[in-house]
Amino acid sequence: MAKSRRDFLQGTASRGDSFRAEPKTEAVCSKKADVEKKKQVQFHHCDVLVIGGGIAGMEAALRVVDQGKTAIIVDKGVFGHSGTSGMNWGHTYQSMEFAPDDDATIANTIAVMDMVCEGLLNQPYFYHLLKAHKEEKIIANGLKYGSIPLYNEDGTVLSHNEVNPQFPVTHDQGFWPRMMAQWCQRNSNVTEIIDQTYVVDILLSSKGRAAGAVAIDLVHGTPHIFRSKATIMATGSYCWITGWNGMGAESMAGKENTGDGIAMLLRHGVPMADMEQFCGDASQWTPAGVRQTMGNFNFDGSQTPKDMIFDANMVPWSKLLEGHSPLVNMGASMRIFYGLRLNGRTTENGGCYIDKACAPVAPRYFRRVEERQKELLGYELPQYVEVVPETWDSAGCPRQLSETSETMIPGMFFAGAAPGGVGGMTQVAAQSGGWIAANGAVKTASRIEMPDVLDEEIQAIIEKAYGYLEKKPVNPIRASQVMHKIQQTYWDRTYGPLKDEAKILAIIKELNRIKEEDLPRMWTADDSYRMNCEWRDCFEAENMLYCALGASYAGLMRKESRGFHMRTDYPDPDNQTGLRNTVVKLNENGEWETEFAPKFDQLIPSAVLAQMVPTDIGLNSFAPELKKDAGKEKETE
Repeated sequence: MAKSRRDFLQGTASRGDSFRAEPKTEAVCSKKADVEKKKQVQFHHCDVLVIGGGIAGMEAALRVVDQGKTAIIVDKGVFGHSGTSGMNWGHTYQSMEFAPDDDATIANTIAVMDMVCEGLLNQPYFYHLLKAHKEEKIIANGLKYGSIPLYNEDGTVLSHNEVNPQFPVTHDQGFWPRMMAQWCQRNSNVTEIIDQTYVVDILLSSKGRAAGAVAIDLVHGTPHIFRSKATIMATGSYCWITGWNGMGAESMAGKENTGDGIAMLLRHGVPMADMEQFCGDASQWTPAGVRQTMGNFNFDGSQTPKDMIFDANMVPWSKLLEGHSPLVNMGASMRIFYGLRLNGRTTENGGCYIDKACAPVAPRYFRRVEERQKELLGYELPQYVEVVPETWDSAGCPRQLSETSETMIPGMFFAGAAPGGVGGMTQVAAQSGGWIAANGAVKTASRIEMPDVLDEEIQAIIEKAYGYLEKKPVNPIRASQVMHKIQQTYWDRTYGPLKDEAKILAIIKELNRIKEEDLPRMWTADDSYRMNCEWRDCFEAENMLYCALGASYAGLMRKESRGFHMRTDYPDPDNQTGLRNTVVKLNENGEWETEFAPKFDQLIPSAVLAQMVPTDIGLNSFAPELKKDAGKEKETE
């Protein structure tokens, strides 16, 4: 008689030495009453488990193996082709490998970065990220991976290796994540890569130490148990809680970005900072498919000259911004967009107009789409094109990160773009976060034995995962419907991030209703283990819900507009009260706890930052009165 999952696992999980380096399989039987289906439980052993196969995860795994330890990457998507890293055209290198690495230079750099992040940067964490650049050599390694830099028309490399004394971070074009993925797959550069496999929960030892994870093979329905001495969480953003925003399915983040890693850490009591914040850019062009650049408004807003951006009345931003601070960072540019939308000054889809001639002026991944379209389709792009903002990454991350990116869970490390997300410093945070997390994980793996794991913990995780296939709830609801409800509740398609207290409270109420009423009756119409997309959606929906709740509770605390967080009842940034981090966590009873905590400002005190971070662009800076004046001026012209 075939063993049940419970019988099979009984007595095999408690001892670390019972897990072998090679995958080990045994037949087990599901508890379905209608048919007995056999599957294989697979066990894996490694020094460091890396959850997530994006830039941060790849950098971490390569670094671990380079130091003589074994690393397994487990990725829920197709490795090299999923998530933000897989969807984007490419990235800009951000590195200080050519700059002096003295503390004064790094401190000055962090001061600029914190201004760009509107005062929400974790300064000591970024100090360790930048300090690692001399050792990491991001740009040099990129060339090794096979990333080809972009070239100017005269044949010279489009490069900015010259160190700018004001901001000595090199920005080089041409980092392609797919090249990095291919490098990981060559010559055992990474010990093992297991993709299309969804991690449903992490494993903790009896002493609370990270000990691996449990995952489901989405192709065959096979449960995998990963045992490791250290674990690196590198699963990416939770942007999918906003859905396709802007004009539609044009986002630089996609349906893999459900915040699965963030949700897992939340459920294990890890406090998260700044979950209400996202990265934004106006990268959607009309009609779809005509965009010629990767982005237009990131960082300091100078990628597109301000006299080449216009509101719906063709008033240039250069005029709108007369008398305002010259620093228009990501948060300020998004407040301009949504402030104009709030006051009825945007285009049909809630954006602005951009002069198509701006693309060659700032050739960030400039591609000659217009020439191809005219030649092949006979379509000529108009001079002024509608552009609409969207989210492309999220900023919520563990509040407590050590100099090696270790979280409050011993042996659990974090790597990802989120710590730099408020200002778009995502490449630095992701790639260097993977590097320093790997350094910490290797040290941990070198000094400890394999942690033990309780049988009951593994059993409970597997039973819950397969329970979605086995339960037959009364009045069932499909997982995709739950996902859509979460998106429609959290992110209004018309007003996006524009919310007031009453709206946030209503969102929290509805999300909690979904948790109490809809999640228990969520099921899959297809009970197959193989290639069951609905099964995956069950995992995704629950993770999205936790992230949406965390972001909403955080947004309720921040009584101002800062970054991509926009409160219509508090329309302006407030440096006297706002240079703090929102912190949310789930306690042992599953209840949310919140704290508006002081930021980590050991390098540049908040009192100094308050004088540096501009606050003169709010949601009502371009109110209807200015619209009337602008209209009269247009008539006069």
